[in-house]
This record gives sequence, C-alpha cells and structure tokens, in this order.
Amino acid sequence: MHESLIILCGQAEGLLELEFATFLTKFPQPFNNLNLFPYYGNYIKIANLEYGILSENGVVQPKKVAFGGSGLMPLTPISMASQHMKSTHFDNFDIDEADNDVALKIVASDAELEKRMKFASQDIMDVKDKLGEYDCIFSAALLG
Repeated sequence: MHESLIILCGQAEGLLELEFATFLTKFPQPFNNLNLFPYYGNYIKIANLEYGILSENGVVQPKKVAFGGSGLMPLTPISMASQHMKSTHFDNFDIDEADNDVALKIVASDAELEKRMKFASQDIMDVKDKLGEYDCIFSAALLG
C-alpha cells in the first residue's frame, strides 16, 4: 500500500507541477514568479528547516550538493541555493529529460543561479559511485 501511495502522490504532484511550470515558463522571468505555486511557502519552510539541521551539524556552506529527483519545478534546490547556500554548486538529477528542460528554463531566468545549477537526466543511483564527491546529498520526498 505504501508503494502505491508513493506512486499516486508522485503522479498527482507531477501533474500539479507540470501545470504550474508550463504556466510559469510563459512569463519572461519565471524565477521571479515562483511564489505563484500553491505550495511555494511550504518549500521555503522546508528549506529553512533543512538548512537549520545542516547548520547544527556543521554543514554551513557546502561547495557541492547533489539533489536526487529534482523534477520540473526544483523548488527545494532553488530555495536552498538562493536563500541559504549562495555559493554552492548544485547538481540536480532527474530521470526525465523533459522535466529537466523545463527546470532549466525556470532557473535560466536568474543568471547567477543558472551558473551554479546543473541538471543531469539520469537516475541518481547510476552515479552512486560519484556521490562521495558531494558535501551534501538531498533526496526528493517522493523519490521512493
């Protein structure tokens, strides 16, 4: 039952994100309109909480971060990069190339953030041998 719920929630969240990402990419500066996403405030709160946990454990300004399951609206990596880890490089992994293309359009509307965020269309487990190169690794909640 747990696995079925993860799949169902992932599909529903994916449809919601697809709708809003499509809407946001019609703006000249999608990055400046992220707050229109209904759960944007939740992502900000989660990023604050996660950064607090990292800070309490001595991870304040990591140089390189991996994020698995970033999706087409990578709000957690965006929040972390723009509010907390302002010099950190983020490698975002998602198996869906089309999702990464949309995510890149959103991030590309902020030149500074675009320099620090890369998107790889592959399963993060396919690079598990290289994960030791990262100071911190995040996993999307619905990654499974």
